[in-house]
Amino acid sequence: MPEKRLKVGFIGIGAMGTPMCENLLKAGLPLTVFDRLAERCAPFAARGVAVASSCAEVARASDVVITMIGQVAEELEVVLGPEGVLEGAHAGLVVIDSSTVGIAASRRMAAAAQENGVAFLDATVSGSTGPAREGKLTFMVGGDRAALERVMPVLLAMGERVHHVGPSGAGSAMKVIVNLMIGMTVLTVAETLTLGRQAGLDPHQMLEILGQTAVSSPHLKNKGRMMIEARLLAILRPQVHAEGLRSDHASGA
Repeated sequence: MPEKRLKVGFIGIGAMGTPMCENLLKAGLPLTVFDRLAERCAPFAARGVAVASSCAEVARASDVVITMIGQVAEELEVVLGPEGVLEGAHAGLVVIDSSTVGIAASRRMAAAAQENGVAFLDATVSGSTGPAREGKLTFMVGGDRAALERVMPVLLAMGERVHHVGPSGAGSAMKVIVNLMIGMTVLTVAETLTLGRQAGLDPHQMLEILGQTAVSSPHLKNKGRMMIEARLLAILRPQVHAEGLRSDHASGA
């Protein structure tokens, strides 16, 4: 007998959520979507994908609910609020939060889910819209390992690597660490290119040489190129001087 395909609900049809949903459909998984801006769901509705009227309705229709929300307060409302995911919870439901919300918010949602007999995973992602389109995201997951094994086919439909990093909140902790490293790397690239320019070096040659050394990285090449094209450097440099280094590392990468 063929394995039952999990019914997936997805909440948050934005820049990341849209390609993630596309890959779920490519994998042949039954899908229900919801976004507070109904027009974001319209392209999926036109293809016959079920569109729910609330987060609770998504939960009632699904075995697995994935959220990808931009703000912490909105994510908490989606999961814990009136007509939220937990209001539509049922036995066997697994809630996967792929947003960047921080450790405390993840643990709060996990505790509420447990009280409702629901499994909760903070499955944060490494990778932006490009990897999301290509199905090459990396998931860093906190929560119950058995629940993770149950939904592994769903995550692998959207990504190529899944790491169980510990209990509830661990996935969000890992995301904070990744964001910290990314932020410091981008700042270092900006300072390096600025110093080189002030010394009279050619920025394109600097980037080529740095890319051939031990410090080479995708962020050096990609962000460095953007900075040279003046799309990012003019923004970063004044902020560094005006504000100094701030300790808020919880923003998205």
